[in-house]
Amino acid sequence: MMKLVIGTVNIKTIPDYPVVAIGNFDGNHLGHQAILAQTVKRAIEKGGTSVVLTFEPHPMRMLHPEKKLKLLNPFQVKMRLVENAGIEVGYVAEFNKSFAEHSPEEFAKVFLKEKIGCREVVVGSNFRFGKDRTGSIEDLIAYGKSFGFEVRTQEPVVIDGKTVSSSEIRKQIQEGNVAFAAKMLGKPYALEGKVAAGDGMGKSINYPTANIAHPNEVAPKDGIYAVQVDCFKGKDYGTLNGVAYIGTKPTFKNKDPRIEVHLFDFNADLYEQRIRITFIEHIRDDKRFDNTEDLVKQMDQDSEQAKAILTKK
Repeated sequence: MMKLVIGTVNIKTIPDYPVVAIGNFDGNHLGHQAILAQTVKRAIEKGGTSVVLTFEPHPMRMLHPEKKLKLLNPFQVKMRLVENAGIEVGYVAEFNKSFAEHSPEEFAKVFLKEKIGCREVVVGSNFRFGKDRTGSIEDLIAYGKSFGFEVRTQEPVVIDGKTVSSSEIRKQIQEGNVAFAAKMLGKPYALEGKVAAGDGMGKSINYPTANIAHPNEVAPKDGIYAVQVDCFKGKDYGTLNGVAYIGTKPTFKNKDPRIEVHLFDFNADLYEQRIRITFIEHIRDDKRFDNTEDLVKQMDQDSEQAKAILTKK
């Protein structure tokens, strides 16, 4: 189990050859996974300790709140993914105005040398650090020679001609390209939430749904998706197949965005259960229907298409 340490003042020196991966790790995509794998590998080879140094909140949210950055994963999920990669210690530094003022040299000296005592650092080849992101890889290598740590870099991962990055994955998901985003993530994109009471409309047309609040993070664009659902922190029903709807239900002149999931061949009550919705493939965009009969006919087609997609998975 990973030791999670939150707060800059709580970061302590690690005596057993700490190998430190630095980054935000939002989404834990293929590039992040390569960095974490290299970190774990080097720590094992040296009989040392694999460490992640990450930041909360995301620096972009503090430095540029006007951009309203939406994250691929909430903090708890991000750290769970880091732990699943085999990292032994997770250090979470508070990213505030004071932290942002550290020069590149101060960051290397204070955090990497004095606080952690790191022996090796693993970062992406485009890594920038320090005030206004003025520190380069070349600077980090130079500081490493001064402060006693080695720097290892990980080249970007390219999928179908596109460089894997958290920003590119956000773009793909928001455009509904969940299957391509899954290639970049190395796993399908998922959202988590607690099932809340709905308006009962789905049940009235023989399509009961489990509803979660529309998250304040990255969500696929409005439409219909083939999905798989897992329950956790509650009853375990295994992985359930279904079809998800994201949108405002224009046929019923609703205004609040929502995420609803209809599960195939499943009748149990999931109210108050926490579920994970994994998006496998986009089926169609949201649209308004003239009447309920046309909507149900389309939902029948959507369900059959989703079943075919999930059968092939």
